[in-house]
Amino acid sequence: MTRKLLAITCLIASMFALQACGAKKSPEESCNFVQNGEQQRVSWGAQVPVVLYVDRSVPSVFYDNIVSAVAEWNTRVGREKIGGWAVNTNGQPAQDGQNVVYMMSTWEAEKANEQARTTVFWAGDRIYEADIRINDRNFDFSWGEPEVDKVDMQSLILHEFGHVMGLSHAVTPQSVMARSLPNATKRRELSTADQNSIRCEY
Repeated sequence: MTRKLLAITCLIASMFALQACGAKKSPEESCNFVQNGEQQRVSWGAQVPVVLYVDRSVPSVFYDNIVSAVAEWNTRVGREKIGGWAVNTNGQPAQDGQNVVYMMSTWEAEKANEQARTTVFWAGDRIYEADIRINDRNFDFSWGEPEVDKVDMQSLILHEFGHVMGLSHAVTPQSVMARSLPNATKRRELSTADQNSIRCEY
């Protein structure tokens, strides 16, 4: 009985040792992507196009802005990254396996200056869900031409889709991934840097 127990213990210890000694991935150039602890770009990999849902909280006047933002990403990069979308009826953000755009009438007071927030869920270096929350409590949005004192929805959603794909904020003001989007600013086309970033991974 002691030998059998010893053999089982040695087998388990060997299994753990093999897992611990597994080959680590080499660090990658960021290309403006979020990176994991091993400095690998975090993305959907081959799991594109990303299927997108739009929550019932998003007014239909913004649907064309969403469609145009999807088309900009897909056209500029040369292949489909964000797929067809449908209206979702859950009503509240949740980690539920769906990628959803929400319009939020409630927002944390300490983050009132945040126009929108994209939450990305990943394991290793692969994204498996991303949700966009738009701050309808503290901001007004325009859906046609940009308006004074309003955030251009198409420019904003184009930026958030970049986060959905795994991109970080960019330092160049011409990039759709620039950290801030002033009111009445129109930024509806991917810059050359944005296109190079996304092509680096996809």
